Amino acid sequence: MGKTAGKKSRSAYRTNLEWDRIPGEVRKGIEALKDKKVEEIRIYDLRSFTPFCDFVIIGTVMSGAQARVAKHGISEVLLNEGLRLHGVEGEDDSSWMLIDFWDVVIHLFRPETRDYYNLEALWADFPWWPGEVEV
Repeated sequence: MGKTAGKKSRSAYRTNLEWDRIPGEVRKGIEALKDKKVEEIRIYDLRSFTPFCDFVIIGTVMSGAQARVAKHGISEVLLNEGLRLHGVEGEDDSSWMLIDFWDVVIHLFRPETRDYYNLEALWADFPWWPGEVEV
């Protein structure tokens, strides 16, 4: 059986999180990622499922340079909104970067790494918003 056998496409999972139900500081962070051309953005709402994190944001970046500017863009916005940066895992040139603001965790993946880990399947039952907004 091939590596992609049995996988659903990212668009195949259900969504039921509305843009208006996402807090303003998270929406501003999403807009910062969109401004940096981060692709396939997803926001998962974990507020009803865990006390450790309210939102998880996943996005795809195509290069280390894009990961770096996306990290700086969303970090600047969330810090200005009063969130506290706990840490960053992964270097600008790595295939997966995690930016931890405690209540908001951001995963920036290269396409092949995002496909390999397939977090969409892991979190398929959580409410999510598909990332389409004009900024």
